[in-house]
Amino acid sequence: MFLPEERERAALIEVVRLGDDQLVAIWEGDSARSALDLIASVPYEEISRCFVPGWMIRAHDGAGPLFEIEFCFRCDGALLRGPVVPEDQRMIHGFAAQSAQAQELLARFRSEEPA
Repeated sequence: MFLPEERERAALIEVVRLGDDQLVAIWEGDSARSALDLIASVPYEEISRCFVPGWMIRAHDGAGPLFEIEFCFRCDGALLRGPVVPEDQRMIHGFAAQSAQAQELLARFRSEEPA
């Protein structure tokens, strides 16, 4: 999946469950890098039309926010936006939500939800 070049600057990722906009986790250091590597490895897929995202990440460096991605695992769409994202890349990108990589990412998100 497409990520901005500045992803290497990310030191912290906030994981947000959309709907109730609940911050469920903060991943730092190796956890943040591992998550971004996993996201980058998700293959491309055509987007369906629903786009009702359930999860979002916000990537930050020491100076503030870099980018965020909202994920819809139903329509294979991921909205990328943020201060380091060029205007022509601020859009919904396709990703293979049923791929092993995307399912691992979804499992990581769900493992952070409060019981």
